[in-house]
Amino acid sequence: MRVMRGDEAWKYVASLETRDIESWLFRQAVEPVIRDVRIRGDTAIAEHLVKAYGVEITPEDFRVSRWEIEDATSKLSPQNRRLIEESIEVIEDFHRGQMPQTYSKSYPWGEAWISWEPLDRVGVHVPEYDEVAYVSTLLFAAVPAKVAGVREVAVFTPPLGGGRIHPVLLAACGILGIEEVYRIGGPVAVAAMAYGTSKIPAVEKIFGSGDSYFMAAKQIVASDVPVDMPSGPSETVVLADSSADPRVVAAEMVAQAEHDVDSMVLLLTDDEGLVEEVLNIIEEMASSLDRGGVAREALDGRGAVLVFENLDEVVEAVNVIAPERVTVLSFKDSSLASEIKKAGAVFVGPYTVSAFGDYALGINQLLPSGGHARRFGALTVHSFLRPVAHGRVSPDGAKELADLVAGLARLEGLTAHAEAVRIATSSPSARS
Repeated sequence: MRVMRGDEAWKYVASLETRDIESWLFRQAVEPVIRDVRIRGDTAIAEHLVKAYGVEITPEDFRVSRWEIEDATSKLSPQNRRLIEESIEVIEDFHRGQMPQTYSKSYPWGEAWISWEPLDRVGVHVPEYDEVAYVSTLLFAAVPAKVAGVREVAVFTPPLGGGRIHPVLLAACGILGIEEVYRIGGPVAVAAMAYGTSKIPAVEKIFGSGDSYFMAAKQIVASDVPVDMPSGPSETVVLADSSADPRVVAAEMVAQAEHDVDSMVLLLTDDEGLVEEVLNIIEEMASSLDRGGVAREALDGRGAVLVFENLDEVVEAVNVIAPERVTVLSFKDSSLASEIKKAGAVFVGPYTVSAFGDYALGINQLLPSGGHARRFGALTVHSFLRPVAHGRVSPDGAKELADLVAGLARLEGLTAHAEAVRIATSSPSARS
C-alpha cells in the first residue's frame, strides 16, 4: 500500500473527490448491453449471460424453480438457519421503528394529510463472487421491503458454474418467503428489472449492490426507473490516532478489503508511529486470512495510508472523500464521529468494527459509494414507500381561500384555475 503525507495526501484526497465522475467510462461500456436487453429482451439476456458468466441459460430457466428453493431451504443446517433468522429479527426490529405515521394538519378551512403507500414490486440484486453468497445484502434489502408492505420482491443474482445459485442464498430466500429468484446478474439484471421481458416482469424500483459496471447500469436506467442509490465496490475509511490498537486497525482494513479486488480501503491518521505497525500486521493477516488473494489485490490496488498534521485535517479529508463507511478508532471517537457529515455509515469506537454493521446492528449495509454519500444516504424503510398527499376543503373554507387562490392563479396567468375556484365556491354543493 502507498503511504502519503502532507501535500501528497491532500492531492490523493482531491483525486478521490472526483471519482464519481469517472463512472462515465463504465456507463459507456454497459450502455450497449442495456439497450440490447431493452430491445431484444430474453434473447439478449441469454447471449449476455454467456459473455459475462460463461454459462448458457435458456429463458425458460432464467427463474429458479420453487423446488430448488425448497430443496436448498430444507438442507440448510439448523445452526445456519438460526443465524439467518436472528439477523432477520434484528433488521426487522430496527426498520419497523422507521415506519412513518400518517401526518395530518387541521385548518379552519379544512384538512391536509400525507399517507405512506408501499411499492408493489421491487427488484433486488445480490452479488456473488467465487462461491461467496452475500446473504446479508439480500436480508438488508428484502426485510425492509417486507416491513414496508411491498407485495413482490424479485431477486436477481449472477449464476455460478452451470447456472447454479449458491444454496445458502436460495435458502435465505426460502426463509423470507421469496419465490421469485433469477439467475441473472450485473448490468443484464439491471436492464431486465428496469424494462422487463416476456419472462421477467419489470419492477417499480431497483435495489442492491454490485461492481462498478452494475452501478453504471443503475445510473443509466435511473431516468426511467427509480434506483436506491449509486452503490458500487466497497469503500472503507479507518480514522485512527495514537490511541488505536494497531491490530484492530489492520483487521478492519483486511476484512473490508476481502469484499472484492476493487474495494477501496484507506487509513487516515495523524500518528506516524501507527503506520508501520499497521502495515506489518496487515502483511501477516493478509497472508493467513486472505481469500484467494482478494484482500491483498484490493489493498495493493486501492489501498492507501494518508498521514495528516492533526485530527481536524483527518476529519476534513473524510468529508471530502465521502466514503461508503468510516470506522472511528480514537480517544475522541464520539466528537470526531459527530463531525463526519458525509459518509454512508459511521462506526464509532474500538469495538464497533464494520462487520457488526454488516450483520448485527440493524442499520442498513446498503450504502452509497463512489463519493455519492455527499448526496445519498443509507437505505431505510422509507426507500420502499411513496408519500401520497391528500386535502379536503370545507364549504366555508373554500369561500375563505377563494380570493387567495384565484388571485395567485391570475398572477401566474392561469385564468382557468381562477374560474374553477369561482365555479366550485358558487355550486349548490358549496352552498349546502
